Amino acid sequence: MAGQGAFQALAALTAALAGIPAMAQQSPGIAGFLITIGGDTDMKTSGSLRTRPSPQVFPLLDDADEIIGYRFFSEKITANGSATAERARDAFAQECAAKGGRIEPEDGDAARTFRDRALGRRLPPRGESKHFWSGSSAVCSRGADQVLGGFVAITYDTTEVATKGDLGSRLMSRVSMVPTRTAVYAYRPDQIRSAAWFQRAQDSYVADREAEQKHRETFRRELAIGTVTNCGTVIQIRGPMVEIAVPATRLTPNGKSTFWSRRDALAPTFSTPCTYGL
Repeated sequence: MAGQGAFQALAALTAALAGIPAMAQQSPGIAGFLITIGGDTDMKTSGSLRTRPSPQVFPLLDDADEIIGYRFFSEKITANGSATAERARDAFAQECAAKGGRIEPEDGDAARTFRDRALGRRLPPRGESKHFWSGSSAVCSRGADQVLGGFVAITYDTTEVATKGDLGSRLMSRVSMVPTRTAVYAYRPDQIRSAAWFQRAQDSYVADREAEQKHRETFRRELAIGTVTNCGTVIQIRGPMVEIAVPATRLTPNGKSTFWSRRDALAPTFSTPCTYGL
């Protein structure tokens, strides 16, 4: 059943992509570099089977509406399996710079979040196999608030077989070498969150926390007999200490219907769990 589902998903994708050019010239973004790097758009080049898609086509399966263009490579090489991905990333960076942009720092929110979404768990763990998957990504921005495009490359690296082991196995592997396959994708900029978006989100989060803290401070300062708190109703106040009557439907941890709490441990209803003065 799983194989049938994968077949149907890939068949639907192939049909959907039939009318989409490998690089839509009219689409905004960084995609001109795809013309210069070679490769082709035949899904067979990626090495995927219709019944078992490889991680290289996962972006097409999941992100088809976000992708401007793509290229596939199948190469019998004996060293640096990431060379094509690196060359493609350099070409992406050059086009980015030519359009007045810069590559976002890899540890920045914009680049890190895009990588997690575009690659993330799509790449199988390395394990002990000499054949392994690797991925790289980049985000091009002009200023903090304008994303120009995104780059993703996924490589099935088989070069270690030709560079490790005894001489006989190396020679044999070079004769019957499994191709190293690379998929390169250009992503639409309007689907990638900018550094400014994350800064605004952080500023909003901080502002919300500060507002919540001020609300709690005001609530605690204005406590009065009859005020309903997250623990129950105020029935007595003695300076910093407040006696609370819990609702009739529940009891305190020690089985009583009332307890004393510090004023600064109380909060508005449903805002935080009650500690029952503990």
